[in-house]
Amino acid sequence: MHALIKGLSAQPKINRRQLAAGTCVAAVLALLASTGVPATAAETKPLDPNDPYKVTLGTIPIAPLIPAFIAMEQGWFKEEGLDVELKPEPGGQDIVTAVVAQEFDFGFSNQTSLLIARSRGLPISAFANGVVGSPDVASAWDGLIVRNDSPIKEPKDLIGKTVSVNTLNNTPHMVLLKALENAGIENPERQITFIEVQFPDAVGAVSQGRVDAAWVVEPFVTVGRMFGDTRIVMHLLIETAPSFLMSAYFTSDKLIAERPDVVAAFARAINRAMKYASENPQVVRDSFPKFNENANPKVAQAMALPFWKFELSAADFEMGAELAKRYGFIDEVPDLEAFVKIPE
Repeated sequence: MHALIKGLSAQPKINRRQLAAGTCVAAVLALLASTGVPATAAETKPLDPNDPYKVTLGTIPIAPLIPAFIAMEQGWFKEEGLDVELKPEPGGQDIVTAVVAQEFDFGFSNQTSLLIARSRGLPISAFANGVVGSPDVASAWDGLIVRNDSPIKEPKDLIGKTVSVNTLNNTPHMVLLKALENAGIENPERQITFIEVQFPDAVGAVSQGRVDAAWVVEPFVTVGRMFGDTRIVMHLLIETAPSFLMSAYFTSDKLIAERPDVVAAFARAINRAMKYASENPQVVRDSFPKFNENANPKVAQAMALPFWKFELSAADFEMGAELAKRYGFIDEVPDLEAFVKIPE
């Protein structure tokens, strides 16, 4: 597998299981320090499209990642001198672990996974927006779904029930807690059972009665409506805040220091793709079944589309960081200004 930085393939690898358990932060920092190269040694000349630099991007098979596929299909990564391989993972936390372990060069992850890693001293930084929640309920691309025949009609009916998110102690879990509090449920973590069910399995879990409700994003909101006999009780992202930052693109501080040209090239291509996706919704719909081979073309044509922004700042993480601390996902808010590194 391509090493995080060219020329470092002989360096020892960090075990992903250890990273997920949080048992080797010191080892990670020591490894990265021992292989460090000053930023002044970084290459700054444009990359050569005829000899592209190979990188891997950790992805999840959900609608917000369609711009990455479009950037590949349109040749925009190649124009920037990059040969990008998309590597699917179950969730953002897994992608963070893979980037820190030097298995992936770039990742797309929910903001809480990034903040948790950064608060633990792991050297990763966000450099581009990934996706944000909708500005209003009518255009929401997420939903807390229940069976059509469920007695759950409003948020308070969830008390005493079992609700799934794709990752616990993370952005999905966090926005669910916040939305339930906003709906008048005090201490929802004490009154509702939360379990982890991956997005592709969530609709089935609801339909089969294994959970009472599940939070999903597109295309699974539409999959549930069209094939899973489900309906939406509430939209968590808009209930948390309009246009709430859900996810961002990130990489290792080491890659930023040693190859800022590579990071800048990736950022230009993905921002171009997100802008294009925002302006060409039909292309997004047509592209999704190509990006996710399990996607139903009818679902792609019917689903609500995510919202993409082309700018990122430390301020975008402020609310999420404070909520993560409030719910005990992080002990302290990391330095957000140092965490967000926008390529020049």
